[in-house]
Amino acid sequence: MCYTHMNKTIYIRDEDEPTWDRARELTGAKGVSSVIVEGLKDFILKKEAEEAEAKGFQRITVKFNDAEAHHIPRIKAFHGKWIIPLTKPEKVESEDGYRRWSYSVAITAKGAAVVYWVEEEADTRGQYFRIYPSLEFAAADPRVNWAARIAIEALGVPVEELDI
Repeated sequence: MCYTHMNKTIYIRDEDEPTWDRARELTGAKGVSSVIVEGLKDFILKKEAEEAEAKGFQRITVKFNDAEAHHIPRIKAFHGKWIIPLTKPEKVESEDGYRRWSYSVAITAKGAAVVYWVEEEADTRGQYFRIYPSLEFAAADPRVNWAARIAIEALGVPVEELDI
C-alpha cells in the first residue's frame, strides 16, 4: 500500500494496514501525518540524546522559581556539560555586601550556553535561567558577563595565530 501527500510517500506493508486504518480512525481531522511527524520528532530527540551521551554529555535538569515570571516553578532539561556546576557555583558579592550572585554555566550538546544564577538582595531572592547561542553571546549580556568569562577561561582560551 502506498500513500502520497504533499510530495511525501510512505509505504505501509500489507500486514501493517490494520494499524494504519486504526490510526486514521483515532486521529480524525488531525490526520495520520501529524502523528507520523510527532513520532519522527520523538525519534529525533531520542537519537540526538543518544549521540550527546556518546559524546560525554549528560541530561541536566534545573529546577527553579522563575524570577522573570512571577517566581513560577519551572524545570528545564537539556543535554550538556557543566563548566561551573550547580553544586559549586561561582559567587560574587557587591562591594557593600548588600547583593550576592551565584552563577552556574553549562554548554549544551548543540553548542549553546546555559547560565543559571541566583540573585540575593537583603530579603529577596531571584532565580534566573538563560540560554545563549554561545559563551561569547552570554559575555555580551552584562548580567552574566562575569560568569561567561570565567567559563571561557575554564574551557581554555584558544590561541589565535596571526599571520602578520
